[in-house]
Amino acid sequence: MKIRWVFAQMLLTLALVLALGCGSDGDESGTDLVDKPKDGDATGGDGASGASDATGSGGSNDAAGGTAGGAAPADSGDTAADGSGAGQDALPADLKDITGPVSLRGLCDLNTDYPGDEACLLPPPEGMGMQIHIGPEDYDNPGEYLFPAGNESSECVNFTTPNGEDIYYQVFELSGRSGTHHIINTMYISPNAGADGVFSACRDFGTGSNAEIFDNLPGAAKPWMPLGEVAPENANLGRRIPANTASQADMHYFNPSDGPMLREFWLNIWFADKDKITDEANQIRGMGGVVSWIFGIQPGTDTAYDFSCPINAPGRIIALLGHMHSHGFRFTAWLNRGRPNERKVYEVFDYLEPIAYPYDSVTTNPEFGEGIPGAVSGVLDVNAGDTLDWECHVVNDLDVPLRYTNEVVAGEMCNMWGQSVGVKIDCPAL
Repeated sequence: MKIRWVFAQMLLTLALVLALGCGSDGDESGTDLVDKPKDGDATGGDGASGASDATGSGGSNDAAGGTAGGAAPADSGDTAADGSGAGQDALPADLKDITGPVSLRGLCDLNTDYPGDEACLLPPPEGMGMQIHIGPEDYDNPGEYLFPAGNESSECVNFTTPNGEDIYYQVFELSGRSGTHHIINTMYISPNAGADGVFSACRDFGTGSNAEIFDNLPGAAKPWMPLGEVAPENANLGRRIPANTASQADMHYFNPSDGPMLREFWLNIWFADKDKITDEANQIRGMGGVVSWIFGIQPGTDTAYDFSCPINAPGRIIALLGHMHSHGFRFTAWLNRGRPNERKVYEVFDYLEPIAYPYDSVTTNPEFGEGIPGAVSGVLDVNAGDTLDWECHVVNDLDVPLRYTNEVVAGEMCNMWGQSVGVKIDCPAL
C-alpha cells in the first residue's frame, strides 16, 4: 500500500511533562507502509502510557468546516467561542462536583463513521480550564480532515488559543483519533497568515529556529497523553499561555487501515493558580541525526548512533522522552558526570510506544530489564559540566538510505525531549 509523506524535520515531544510546538513542510513521495519487526536487537518492548503535566476564545471555521479552539464537539461539532469550558451541566452526574483536573475522555456523545470516537474529550468546566479542538465541525463534511487509507503526512493547522487573558497551567490531557503519530503545538508572536482551522504552510521547519516562536503548547508523542500528577517539588512550576495567541498544530498522521480516518484531536488545559506559580520549566531538546545523518544511513547498516548535549548550570531534569521511527529498536539515555555512560536514566525499545518518564519524589518508574523499557526513579539533579547522552540502535533494512525526515518508515530520528528546571538543555542539530 502506498503512503503519502511530507519531507520534513520535526520537533517531537511531549509526553508526561512537556509542551511543545510546530512544524514540517515539504516534498512528497511514496513508500510501502509496513509493520516494524520486533527482533531488531533481540529485544522488543511493550510500552507504558506517559502522563501529562506541564511542570509539567475559539477559532474561526474554514470553508471545509474545520474549527480550531473552543470546546470539543459532542454530537454536533459545536464550539465554545470564549474557550472558557463547558460548564458543570455538560458533565455526567458523577463529575458535576469536581474541584480539580480529571480525565474527561470517552464521555462525549459522539457517533461518527470513523474510528476513534472514544478519543473525544469533554471540555473542562467553565473557569477551571480550556479546550483546543482541531478537527471537523461537520462530520458529514469533514473536508481536509478526512484522511484516506494508506496515507501519511505531517501538516500544520492554524488556530488561536481560546483564553481571553493570560493563564498558567500545570496539567493537561491530549487525546487524538487513531492514526495520530505526533501533535506538536507552537505559539507565535505574530498573527498567522491564514485563517484558523485551515491546513497551512508550517511556520517552522522543525528546528525551533523561527524567531517568531513564543513558546510551545502541550503536544503528544502518541494518540493519548493522559493527565499526570504534580510532585511536591514541582508545585510552583507552571507554563504560561498569553491571551488569544496565534498558534499552529503540526499533525503527523498515518493511516495503515483499509478505510478513511479523521485527523482530529482534543486538548484540555487545566488552569493553575497564577499566584502559586513562581517558576517556569524549560523544554529539553536534543535532535539527533539532523547533521550526522545528512548523507543518510546506508542500506544494510546495523549500528548504535551516539549523541551528547552539554549541561552548563545546576538544576534538575523533570522528565525525558526518547523518539525514534520504525527502524529504531532501542533508545537509551545516560546522565554523565565525567565518565561515558556513567548512569543510565532512560531506555525504551518500541517506536510505537514512546514513553515519557518523570523524575520526581512521587513516581516509581519501572526498573531496567532485558528488552523492558524503564528509567531510574527519584529526583534527577544535574550540575554544570554534566552531559545528557543518548543513543539509538538503528537497522536499515530498506534498499535506500535513511535520512532524518518526518516519515515513520522512510525516515529516521533519534530525538531526546523532556523538561528541566534551573537549566536549559538544548541541542537542536546533532
